[in-house]
Amino acid sequence: MTSASAPDDLLNTPPYPMELMAYFIAQQMRNGDYVALGTNLPVSTAGVLLAHLTRCPDIKISALSYFMNLARVERFHDLGQVASPRLSRWAESVWNLDALLDAVPSMDWSFTGALQIDRFGNTNLIGVGDDPANLKFRGPGSVGSSTVAAICRNYMIHVGSHSPRVLVERCDFRSAFGFGDGGDHRERLGLPGGGPKFVITPKAIMDFEPESKHMRLKHLLPGVTLDDVLGTTGFELVVPQAIAEIDLPSREELEILRTRIDVQGVLRK
Repeated sequence: MTSASAPDDLLNTPPYPMELMAYFIAQQMRNGDYVALGTNLPVSTAGVLLAHLTRCPDIKISALSYFMNLARVERFHDLGQVASPRLSRWAESVWNLDALLDAVPSMDWSFTGALQIDRFGNTNLIGVGDDPANLKFRGPGSVGSSTVAAICRNYMIHVGSHSPRVLVERCDFRSAFGFGDGGDHRERLGLPGGGPKFVITPKAIMDFEPESKHMRLKHLLPGVTLDDVLGTTGFELVVPQAIAEIDLPSREELEILRTRIDVQGVLRK
């Protein structure tokens, strides 16, 4: 049932690309998963919260040093800052840094953004340019993604743009090691984590071919053509014979996403 605070025109508007990205993330969550949220990653935060408020009440949400159950939060007024000390009031436990690092190998999901992503899921958050002392564009740095990507069970990469400047032949720097040069590179280096599971953009969802670890098209978002995706990717994607349609959120899920989680409409911009 539509809530009094959710006008019909809000709920009758089809899902926006970033809402579909968040919904796809929500579908991957399982009840009881240990999931780490990052600051200023509204798409993945919205996806985790949507799963938590619908199918997965027992997700173990880690934000900063807090482990929280956020099902009682009526509205998240600042989606980009859910990983904030202000939410410590909902903390069920607080861990020190050593304990958090010890727990990373049992982390089911984490998330990272990227300035650049290559065909094997290596990501760059350091900067763009050939000269480290004179970058064309400086990023936030690895901010812990190097460690987490190396040892957590699975992680997803999501970005707000699908273009040859983001999906590149080779990253200028590697801030997080995906599948290296492909194949069994992670295993040869002894990295225990499972590596990147999905790459999520406003145009498509990609995964990785199991043997080569080469990025593979999985879903097109509504209204996006295969030619559009291939023409805006800076390397050759693996394209399966059949591309499955992406699932769409139900009206109830869209209502929760828009009226409880993304109150400010960050994902609708």
